Amino acid sequence: MKFYQEIPVIRSIAAIMVVAVHVIAGLYHSKGEFENEAIGYIDQFSRIGTPIFAIISAFLLMSMVQRKGFDFGTFVKSRFSKIFIPYLIWSTIYLVYRYHVEDSLKPGMPLSDYFLYGTANFHLYFILTVLQFYVVFPVLARLKKGTLLLVATVAAMGVNYFWLTSGNLTTDIEFLDRLVNSRSFLLNWIAYFMMGITYAVYYEEIQQILKRHRTILLLISGLIILDIWISIDLERTYTSTNISNLVYIPFVLVVLNYVFRRVQTDATAMRIFQTIGTHSMGIYLIHPLVIRGIGRTDLFAYFDSASMFICAMIVTLAASISVSYVISLLPYGNYIVPVPKRRAPAPKIVEAQSTAS
Repeated sequence: MKFYQEIPVIRSIAAIMVVAVHVIAGLYHSKGEFENEAIGYIDQFSRIGTPIFAIISAFLLMSMVQRKGFDFGTFVKSRFSKIFIPYLIWSTIYLVYRYHVEDSLKPGMPLSDYFLYGTANFHLYFILTVLQFYVVFPVLARLKKGTLLLVATVAAMGVNYFWLTSGNLTTDIEFLDRLVNSRSFLLNWIAYFMMGITYAVYYEEIQQILKRHRTILLLISGLIILDIWISIDLERTYTSTNISNLVYIPFVLVVLNYVFRRVQTDATAMRIFQTIGTHSMGIYLIHPLVIRGIGRTDLFAYFDSASMFICAMIVTLAASISVSYVISLLPYGNYIVPVPKRRAPAPKIVEAQSTAS
């Protein structure tokens, strides 16, 4: 089985960015203002993390199809156990927490709505987005290398752009209105999932392009990254569904591939990134509880200054990974936090991967 060494590293960087956004929101942002400008810039730059998660999610699914073919029954069972059940469990955990600890549930709102719209906690909307992607994936899995896939990807970018700029859709069905106008709706993210599918199908070709045109790609991508930074306006903050990300994200992915090649030369850094990448789903599900814990305990006294942001990040990541690891040891723990089995790639695979780089 082929092991994509760069994927855990890229996924770990995306996870770090998502955690950064939420640490800042929980500890260093109040009354509509960031504690300082540097924190604001980190927050806005880190908004690219969620689209990268979408790309990697689709990449992993499609790469599995490339290796094993697509079996609908196996796919449904796998997604049910690895994503749907954890979504139900963690939605319940956050609802219980919000009811007993924060008393922050909306009066009169049916409990079923929290599950239907991914609103049990602010971050669970994206799990609902991924579940929507799984509904259409059996069709997308049929796409092969060629013009149709490339056209479909470009079309998805057009649909994504149109959806983000078209405003709210109104129908006579309340459930449909709430679903399609929510941030979790698939068309807000479909371009990134299609990018992930294309990345998987054209993986070898993309690796060759990255190898042959390293200098020009780094130059262009570096300018794009610089533009992201320069374009940040703390008076007009944006979310992960920022339209500009449709252009930015492919170039960010190029940079992350080159970052992996640098990280790959440092065994310690590689282990750290692989650990974060392996537990990225656990980190995503757990970290808001850790941030809340920091905010509600004496620990907050140590982290309430923006100068302690890095320390707050380390504590949040370490605690989330620790909880994820402990849960993974429990019987049926993978139904609570899906943790992929760690693979130690054989030397030949590493060599082949390096050559492709």
